[in-house]
Amino acid sequence: MEKEKSVAETLSDEAAVEAKAVTRKRYQQERAQFRALLLANPNYFGNLKVSPFKPVLSLKGNTTYEEICSVGFQPQFNRLEAVVSVKQPTGYGGDVCATGTPEFVRFYISYDTGASWQDCGLAHFMAHNIPEGTAGAKELEYVASMTINPTRHWCAQKNLARVRAILSWNVPPPPNDPDFTPVWGDVHDTHIQIEPRRWLLVKDLAAEIKLPKHLLEALDLEQTLGAGKPKSLAVSELQALYKDKGVEPHRFALTEIAKLVSQPAASESLMSAGFKGQLAELNLDLNIGDLIGQLFPSDGNTRYEELECIGLNPNQDTLAGVIRVKLPNGYNGGPCTAGSREYVAFWADTDNNGTFDTYLGTTSVTVYDTTDMPKEGLEYAVFLPVDLSKYRRPCSQGPKVMKIRAILSWNVAPSPANPNFVPVWGNREEALIHIKPGPGAQQGTHVPIIETAGSMHVDDISPVTGLANGPATLAGFTANDSPFGGEVILTGHIAYPPDISAGAAKLKYRVWVRKVGEPWQKLTNPFKIDRSQLLDGVWSALPDVTQAVDADDFYEYHEDLTGGPGNAMIFVAGNVLARWQTAGLTGLYQVRIEARNPAIPAMSWFSNSVTLRIDSAAPDCAIAITSGGGDCADFVVGDTISGTYAVSDEHFGRLTIGLLPANGGVFTPASRSYPTVPTTGESGVWSLDTTGLPRCGYVIELWAYDRTIVNSGAVGRGNRAVVGLCLRESERESA
Repeated sequence: MEKEKSVAETLSDEAAVEAKAVTRKRYQQERAQFRALLLANPNYFGNLKVSPFKPVLSLKGNTTYEEICSVGFQPQFNRLEAVVSVKQPTGYGGDVCATGTPEFVRFYISYDTGASWQDCGLAHFMAHNIPEGTAGAKELEYVASMTINPTRHWCAQKNLARVRAILSWNVPPPPNDPDFTPVWGDVHDTHIQIEPRRWLLVKDLAAEIKLPKHLLEALDLEQTLGAGKPKSLAVSELQALYKDKGVEPHRFALTEIAKLVSQPAASESLMSAGFKGQLAELNLDLNIGDLIGQLFPSDGNTRYEELECIGLNPNQDTLAGVIRVKLPNGYNGGPCTAGSREYVAFWADTDNNGTFDTYLGTTSVTVYDTTDMPKEGLEYAVFLPVDLSKYRRPCSQGPKVMKIRAILSWNVAPSPANPNFVPVWGNREEALIHIKPGPGAQQGTHVPIIETAGSMHVDDISPVTGLANGPATLAGFTANDSPFGGEVILTGHIAYPPDISAGAAKLKYRVWVRKVGEPWQKLTNPFKIDRSQLLDGVWSALPDVTQAVDADDFYEYHEDLTGGPGNAMIFVAGNVLARWQTAGLTGLYQVRIEARNPAIPAMSWFSNSVTLRIDSAAPDCAIAITSGGGDCADFVVGDTISGTYAVSDEHFGRLTIGLLPANGGVFTPASRSYPTVPTTGESGVWSLDTTGLPRCGYVIELWAYDRTIVNSGAVGRGNRAVVGLCLRESERESA
């Protein structure tokens, strides 16, 4: 029976609730007028370190409404995951039928313990007002994800880095400013382990064995050498490795003993007179009785690792969790070995009765011993794509929230049949997630949905203009009234895919595009997809597939979300449905997906239709010198040279003017950008102060970029114009 609270405890709880309500009410006006206040005074809240504007209200890094719970890294997939707690029922711009407000997370990485930082890009999700009491506690857990390309070293070298995540409500943290302090939001630093290279360079080997100088000069130090498959250490090897390092026997022998205990039968009768016992035959210096006693705990041990936070990435329907690895040893070997796995099984309480009876799947991340473990430990991440289409509902029916339970278990996967599984090493966490509204899918139907186009979520693309705004999904760039060009990657899902790993026939789908006002056309170009398999919590790569249409112009659908013991789940990397080659196209286009089940050939299901503005033209640009002798003339150090520039484009982005070689000089202007410059570009005059420049032949370089999302990976198609000049010393200086 739960202990009754004392009067003092009850009064304390009531005071805390009242304090939260007062705090929330205090900032209601500032939240509602936030962007307007910043437009009038960018430093209204006093969070800018350098600003000509005086603060009105001092408010920095306020976590009343949102806060980063933890940040982790999945090194095998190069994914950063930030779990963000949304803590209040109101203050997010409207309910689930409204637009809501964005929660931005910008990620940075440092390889020199924080002395310098590299900007990894911006992620975001939308938060809404969700009434308290919708389902249990109010606090909701979301995830912002980012794929990065970190610097990797050979496994015998250090592969650690620091990561910083900056959470900022309603205004994105500015790029390349790792010291930015948000008004509402949080800054979270952590340490991560980067997956080591499984191959090495000759220079790596040379450094290990210290080759003499004359041999180093004769070798190609950048030559690649293959490495063998990482070795899984035997129990006897682990016992020797961990001697005098404080790693308990029931830690390093756990996997082997768990296998033996779970065997349904042995080759020799366990009751026979001559049977010594398989555990004893391991020839370990262990007390087997004590060891067995540790296999049936009443609570998980978190000495080595702990699951800290879990949440949902609503843009990808992906659950994620962050695990803190705390000690340098006890993970079955260093980065040059196979290491060990941190398994996490996810369960859902779909009917809100507290039973967590719906198993969603098990995922994992590989971890290693670390010789230079930071005192705070390392934060790893796991993620699991999930099919939430059956639980989605229209926004008019109110928010759909669901409780999720995650169970962490080191090196032994949790039972998929037991939501109350207690691990030997690990723990469990629960969280409340919000499932994005939308049309629910009925069992037996196969409605497709396009989630992103050109790396932009379809919610961030105007259905009227076809232009995108906001952070890309995983890609790291930010769109600003951006059209699309080059290869437009379409991603998404088809509801209720069959269990193809068990032999079921695949679904089929067609991709339709049209210029607005013209007939629909089918895409038929072949393209490759990468696939991953998740079997009993272990990720592995499957062979690439070249998608090619059949006689009816259908592609095959390769996703399989049916899991369970011995039954693999199959995922297409990035959920890619099509790669639309738009080179040469211009104008407003629409795209949609048609799905069919081969068993019901007469029935089709159609996806949402997405409108995209296509722009295949690079900016036009020109630059000229109008002072002195004009283009390619001679000038004297100290002269101010002037001229004209012109840029034009349907979707102009920015321009820069610079000097080659870059020996100095001051340009006015040095850069211009949209929306200060109209979307069609501008003509203007420039000047260059040559004071202090050395005499030389120079090229003045004008670069113009548009706002197009090019090949789904970056913003800005560029063009270049140049003009030359010769800068000489004055006669007095030369004399």
